[in-house]
Amino acid sequence: MRYVRHMKAQLSKGIALASLVTVLAAPLYAQSAPANKDTAEPGVSEEAGYGVGAALASIFYIPAKVTYAGLGLLTGGLGWVLTGGRADVANNIIYPAVGGNYVVTPSNLKGTEPIYFVGAPPPETGPRADAQATTATR
Repeated sequence: MRYVRHMKAQLSKGIALASLVTVLAAPLYAQSAPANKDTAEPGVSEEAGYGVGAALASIFYIPAKVTYAGLGLLTGGLGWVLTGGRADVANNIIYPAVGGNYVVTPSNLKGTEPIYFVGAPPPETGPRADAQATTATR
C-alpha cells in the first residue's frame, strides 16, 4: 500500500514537471518560422503540438488572469468608494484588469497573435476627449 502511494506521488510530480517544461519551452519554438513560408505548411503533428501547448499554458494562465481581473474589480470598486464616486478612477483600474486575453491559443504560441495579460485603458470621455475630437476634424 505504501509503495502504491509512493508511485502515485512520483507520477504526479513527473506529470507536473513535464507540463511545466512544455509550457515554458513552447514559446521558444513558437517564434521560429520555416525557411520558405509559401511552400511549407504546418503538419498535423505540429498543429496538435501547438494545441496541446496552448491547453497546458491555459491551465496556468486562466487562473492567474481571472485572479488579476477579480482583484482589479475589487481595487477599482475601492478606488471609487475612496474618491467619492469618481468613475474615472475606477475605470482606469478596472478596464486594464478585466481586458486582455483569458485563454492562450495556438496562434499566441506561434507568435502570429499577441497575448495581452493587461487590457487597454478605458476610452477617453469628457471635455478633453471632445476637445481632441474637435481639433482632429479641423
